[in-house]
Amino acid sequence: MSPVFKRSLSLLFLLCWLPLAAQEREYLWPDGQMPDRQPHQIAAMTSESRAPGFDADTHRIPYLEWFPAPADSVAKQTCMILISGGSYECCCDMHLIDYWRDELTKLGVQCVNFVYRTPRPHSLPIYQTAWEDGQRAVRMVRSEAARRGYDPENIGVISMSAGSHLALLLATGSLTRTYERVDDLDTLPCHLNWAIVNAPAYVTTDGEAGTPATREGYGMDVSLSSVFPFDAKTCPMSLHHGGADPYSPNGSTLVYRQLRRMGVPAELHLYPGKGHGAYGFERGVEFMRQMGYLGSIETPESLMDRFPEDLVPTTYSKEAIWPEGSMPDAQEHQCEPYIEWYIPEHRTTDAIQIIYSGGAYVGNGPESFEVTPARRYLNAKGIPVVTMKYRTPRPKGLAKHTSAWQDLQRAIRVVRSEAAEKGLDPVPLFCVGTRNVLPRFRSKADQLIRQIRSIEVPGLANHTLENCPFSGGDFGRSLVEHDDRVCVFSIETAKYYLDEKTQLIDFGILHNIARGLSKIIREWQ
Repeated sequence: MSPVFKRSLSLLFLLCWLPLAAQEREYLWPDGQMPDRQPHQIAAMTSESRAPGFDADTHRIPYLEWFPAPADSVAKQTCMILISGGSYECCCDMHLIDYWRDELTKLGVQCVNFVYRTPRPHSLPIYQTAWEDGQRAVRMVRSEAARRGYDPENIGVISMSAGSHLALLLATGSLTRTYERVDDLDTLPCHLNWAIVNAPAYVTTDGEAGTPATREGYGMDVSLSSVFPFDAKTCPMSLHHGGADPYSPNGSTLVYRQLRRMGVPAELHLYPGKGHGAYGFERGVEFMRQMGYLGSIETPESLMDRFPEDLVPTTYSKEAIWPEGSMPDAQEHQCEPYIEWYIPEHRTTDAIQIIYSGGAYVGNGPESFEVTPARRYLNAKGIPVVTMKYRTPRPKGLAKHTSAWQDLQRAIRVVRSEAAEKGLDPVPLFCVGTRNVLPRFRSKADQLIRQIRSIEVPGLANHTLENCPFSGGDFGRSLVEHDDRVCVFSIETAKYYLDEKTQLIDFGILHNIARGLSKIIREWQ
């Protein structure tokens, strides 16, 4: 074979390989058939549109930007559509697109950036042309599944801000036809299989015209925007929102509640004190993993098998919560309440974590799988832990939570009063309660675990835990550490991690006995 022929053959191979291996652009609409075309709109990331020499006329048609496929050794038969925000005025989240692409590709996910038309159309809803582009984009992504090596029913989306508003339209409204059929591609369905939705804007009626929520999402006349159809193809979602976002986190909360009413799997993560941004990416990944979108889930170890013994030396002591003869509302059928101290010999913090189990106010115990593994894990991290056994079964003639609430209030006072004597800090004191998992998780209960971490936060010296109202009902709240952020998850079954490799478990605060936490929550927010 001649050298010239060899070079020609190599060049031909390279040209055939490049379209799938390198970043490539695929335009959504055939020439002249884009619906609702408006001359002021372009389709470009701001890194393009603000570059010297940008020619708007060559950037009118929205497109998919395909990134290199993941390595065969990690490929998960999964595709993720990445959607930037920008108020429907531009597509500006280049850093997020790059971050999501890099992290998801490493996990074996085929990534594609969806660039839709902006700025907002004239004389149409602000989202109309983007929604048209989005439905066409999902159809095109589905059509590419066989060629690019992923399952056409394993397509998700991750988004930000106005891009998340668009993601919600796509996730809840695939049965709403936004444009007339253009070609055979439009015979394909445009539903998503899941969505990771960050800080969706314009979701409540006080901001649906395209502004921050003027009422912060509150008020008798404020509700979830009716533009979201929530049809029969509505997909599972992981919702993430900063608690101080002017594009109100109530929007995500209302979406979550609607999904719950429909029986669609969903989770909600609220980040106190955080403004408009994308937080908790790894939790969205965990959602994908638990829902099976990243392949089969490894068989997890049981909790007690995973932490069969104490991992580090600790100083142990046990004491009654109440002085003899002084326990209020004492009833003979109930157990004796007590606390146990576990102080690691080598501490990383002087803050104290109080942990107690659930049990429907019928039974509880610090030796259970709900408490012991978490206590051993926290001790191994150098965190002092106090476990509590409160009075059960339910008291007679009183509300079911009465004696447990009394015991926790007393336990907090006892722990605070003795902390300094034990060389600990009486101020950063946190309670985490666990309860029976929901029925659909009970069969997995002995396999599942989540993370609970103590937090040291400067400036808490003037905080008090006592006599503060706490949200009741079926909501649970907890304080956990998330990188450098303090997170409060206020969802119907609060969720935690024990580490990145484990499975889901639902933990809830025993809501009627955790009132003391809310003031610290409000202060941090």
